[in-house]
Amino acid sequence: MFIGWLKFADVSKFTAIADEVGWMADGYHIKLMMMQSPHLCYGAYEEGELVGAVMAIEFESMAMIKYFMVKSEYQRKGIGKRLFKTLLDVLRRDYQNIYLHANPESVPFFKSEGFESNGDVGRFVNVGKVPPFNFTNAHAKELDGDNFESVATAVDRETFHDNRMDFLFDEMDRNSSLKFALPNSFQHSSVVNARNVYLGPWQVREGHDDEAEKMMRGLLYFRGLKRVIADVPMSNKSAVELFKKYHFENKMRFVHMSLSGSCNIDFNNIYAFSL
Repeated sequence: MFIGWLKFADVSKFTAIADEVGWMADGYHIKLMMMQSPHLCYGAYEEGELVGAVMAIEFESMAMIKYFMVKSEYQRKGIGKRLFKTLLDVLRRDYQNIYLHANPESVPFFKSEGFESNGDVGRFVNVGKVPPFNFTNAHAKELDGDNFESVATAVDRETFHDNRMDFLFDEMDRNSSLKFALPNSFQHSSVVNARNVYLGPWQVREGHDDEAEKMMRGLLYFRGLKRVIADVPMSNKSAVELFKKYHFENKMRFVHMSLSGSCNIDFNNIYAFSL
């Protein structure tokens, strides 16, 4: 078994493993992470074939670990632990603020590596039973987002207390991207495969529920023919209530975890995490 840096030639195999183990991933996002932080993207190889992976993206003062997975027949053989420790040892040299989203069954492993839970994340899915609502061309124009970059930069910094925009602006620059901005909020969604739209990042300053609802209506007006998926912090009651009001269902659960004492995120501003 060999642990080494991921290669662009691995992307198709990477997405196949993600589909097998239940992670939502698409080639655009994987390649973007490899371009932005190639030294933080590791694969496990058996006779030259990719059987596991873990990646991270670094920001100014924090890093997020993503896509930690091992092909089913290679699990429980220590491969995942080797992968994770390889990445974590590198990250610890430069960052104290490191976070991830964990499957509930993986929480004990991450706790053994020094992570602590900060709250549940629900995966909400629009199941196609959207309630009737009014949405006009005037509403669409209001959401147009001419000031998207300035609003996103300000609100995201308030939410994460970091500069994450180099990566986020690239992430939100797909051909399928739909971007909304209002004075206290911004929203992005994109098509990740033939069936699904992923909603995120979506952030709203606390107390501006009216803007959040305008964006929800715009999203469903333009994206309603596809299945919309969003990962929502369950501690943000306003967000959870809004998704339920528009007939989203909570289909999966993750746990937001960070290295002990390092979480500095305003979850009440987050209506949907980025992919």
